[in-house]
Order: sequence, then C-alpha cells, then structure tokens
Amino acid sequence: MLFDIFLFILTGLALRFLFTALGICPEKIDSIRDRINYFVFYYIIPLVCFKTAYTMPFSLSHLKISLVANLTILSCVALSWLIYRRIALKRAIKPEVMGSLIMCSAFGNVLYIGLPILTKLYGAEGMSYAFTYDFLASTPLTWTVAVAVCMKYGKAKSFKLKDSFLTILKIPPIWGLLLGLSLRELNIPLQDLLIITLKAISSYVTYLMLVIVGISIKAVSPQKFALLLPAIIIKIIISPFLAFSFGSLTGLSGVPFNVCIIDAAMPSMILSMIFATAFGVDLRTAIEMIFLTTVSFLSLFVIFAI
Repeated sequence: MLFDIFLFILTGLALRFLFTALGICPEKIDSIRDRINYFVFYYIIPLVCFKTAYTMPFSLSHLKISLVANLTILSCVALSWLIYRRIALKRAIKPEVMGSLIMCSAFGNVLYIGLPILTKLYGAEGMSYAFTYDFLASTPLTWTVAVAVCMKYGKAKSFKLKDSFLTILKIPPIWGLLLGLSLRELNIPLQDLLIITLKAISSYVTYLMLVIVGISIKAVSPQKFALLLPAIIIKIIISPFLAFSFGSLTGLSGVPFNVCIIDAAMPSMILSMIFATAFGVDLRTAIEMIFLTTVSFLSLFVIFAI
C-alpha cells in the first residue's frame, strides 16, 4: 500500500520533470494539472461520493467524525493565529504571508492524499469516513473560515462570505453525496452493473489523485524554513494530536477514530494555491507549505509503517 502511494506521487513528479525537460513552462504545467484536477473534482469525485453514500449506511460515527474534524481544524486556525501574531511582534511578517501560513497550517489535503490512503487501509468503510471528514467539516470550513482568513490578510477584499455558502451548494461532490443518501433512504434499487462500475471508478481515481499531488510539488526556498516551521508542526503533529484528544472525548474508536487522526495529519491542501491567487495571500508561501508538509507527512508515514 505504501509503495503504491509513493509510486503514483513519484509518477506525478516525474511527469513534472518530463514536461520541464520538454520546455513546457511551469505556468503551463500548472494549467495542465488544474485541468486534470477540475475533471476529477467535477466529474469523477461526484460519482465516487454517490457510490459511497448509496452503499455505506450513515451512522453515529459519521456525526462524531464531523464534530472532531470541525473542532480540530478550528483549533489549528486559532493556534496558528496566536503563534504568528506573537512572532509578528518580534519580526516583520507581511499580512499576505501570515494569511497563507494560517490557512496552510489548518486545512489539509484530505481528499487527494487522505482518501487514497484511507481507502487502501480500510476499504469502502475508510472511504466513507474520509468523505465525511471532508464534506461535513473540511469543505464547509474551507469555503468559510479559510476564505475569511484570506480576506483578512490578503489583497483581495471583494469576496463576500455569503458567496462561500453559495459555492458550497454548487460543489458537485456535495450533490453526489445527497443523491446517494436520498436513493438509499428511499430504497430505490440500482443495477448491479452500475454499482460495479462505480466501485471500479472509485478504485482507480485514488491513483489519479496521487499523480496530481506529484505534479503539484515544487522546489522550496530554504530561507523561510524557520518561519514555516511552526505551521508545519501544527499541521503534521499538533493537528493529529488534537484529533486524538477530541476523538477520545467523543468516544470514537476503531476505524472512525483512526480516520480522524490520519486525516488531521494530512499535508496542506492543494486548494491553498488557488486561494492564494484568488484572494491575494502569498502564493509562494502556500507552495512551500504544500511541499514541506507533504514531504514531512510521507516521511512520518514511512517511519510509522516500518
């Protein structure tokens, strides 16, 4: 399982090197990645969400996962803000950089890395809980709290919070989940061939998502490492510890408990780059956080796996 994860991330990274060697500029490579990302998110993930919601019953564990995930993410936002506010009193930090650091320390890549890992570890059950963590916590908070952070510290001030809620309602995976839940609760049967096809799509899309992660990796400026370190520690170490604590308090155990901890440890979300561009927080900082947290997470994952 671990070999597969590394293999497909390295495949994405190799594709980036290949495109560069062929003379394709970084902006064009990112454009190719974004098109693949768009296709997966808007056309493939909704099918996976539908299949997961239709075949996996909703339980109390899903609600507990949502609660733990929301508490974990919000706690990381608050902790990061407090730490970088104190750092800003001693050294000059641009508001745009601070906004990226707060966002990247709290919001993880639970869809493109978390979903493949948890699916490999726990099968359909892990996939179900991973979607719960994402779409009942991470996604709503991304389009509200993360946007609010970017609006406060970024250069773009025109985005209104109500637009965040409208955006959430327009996200296709959300409708995939709702449709799957509705058909299941109404006891509407589906053809076996359709279910088998959706399961096959679910299996292969996880590999494509890992390739996207590999294509997204870029070099890092070493000069800023000391500034990035607190955010990295929050995302990779403190966040899963908080999930462990909140999960214990809510009585989670077994696979749901493990899912919360693993998803909480995910590296910074790739969407951070898009938010940085859209709302005027520092894009370079977001890229550096994505790279360093991804490397840190995979290194720790290897250590614990061994």
